[in-house]
Amino acid sequence: MTRRAAVALACGLLSAALGADAASDAARAELSRERRLLAGDTARLSVVSRRLDTALSDLAAAARAAADAAARSDAPDDVQRREDAVSAAEQEVRSLLERRRTLADKIVDRRRRIELLDAESRSAPVESVLTGRWSVLIQPGDQRGIFRLNLQGTIVSGEYRLEGGFDGSVRGTLINDRLKLERVDSKNGFDAIFYGRVSPDAQQIVGTWESTTFGTGQPGSGSWSAARLEEKEESP
Repeated sequence: MTRRAAVALACGLLSAALGADAASDAARAELSRERRLLAGDTARLSVVSRRLDTALSDLAAAARAAADAAARSDAPDDVQRREDAVSAAEQEVRSLLERRRTLADKIVDRRRRIELLDAESRSAPVESVLTGRWSVLIQPGDQRGIFRLNLQGTIVSGEYRLEGGFDGSVRGTLINDRLKLERVDSKNGFDAIFYGRVSPDAQQIVGTWESTTFGTGQPGSGSWSAARLEEKEESP
C-alpha cells in the first residue's frame, strides 16, 4: 500500500469513527431526554392513581347515600340531589380513568423507546435512509410542502416549508421503520407530532399526526404521507 493510499484509508476510518461518535452522542442525548420525560410521566401517573382511588371512594359513598335516601323515602328533591352527586362522581372517575390509561400507554411507549435508544447509544451508525428532501401531503386539507430531514443514528432533525406560509423545524427519532417527528413552527412553536412508518425501500412515509395546541379552530389530527424527492426535483 502506498503512503498516499494509507493516509486516505486512515482519513476515511477517522471520518467514519467521528460520524459514529456523533450519532452515538445524539442517541445518548435523546435517551437522556426520554428518561426525563419518563420520570415526569411516572410521577403524574402516581398522582392520577391516588386521585382515582379517592374518586372511587367518593363514588361509592355517593351511591350509598343515594340508596339510603331512596330507602328512607326522602323528598324527591333530596333524592335527585343525591343522584346528581352520583353522576358527578361517576364523571370524575371516568375522566381520571382516561387520563390514567393515556399516561400508562405513554409510559409503555417510552420504555420501549428507551430500550432501543440505549442499545443505539452504544453503537449508533450513521444512517441515510431518511436523509434528504420529502414531498409531503397533510390531510385534512390537502396541504402540501417539503420536509428536509437528516438522520444520524436514531436522531432526526430538519426543517419544513408548507403551503400557506408555514415553516419551521422538526426533531424526532427513527426506531426501525417507526418515525416520530415533533413539528416546531416558526410562529406558533411546538404545534404537532407526526407518527409514520418508512417503507422498506425508504421511498415513502405514511402515518398520522396530532396537534399539540387546542382552541385554534383547526383540525386536531389527521393523516400524512411523504415521497422522497431526488435532489434535482423542484419543490411542488
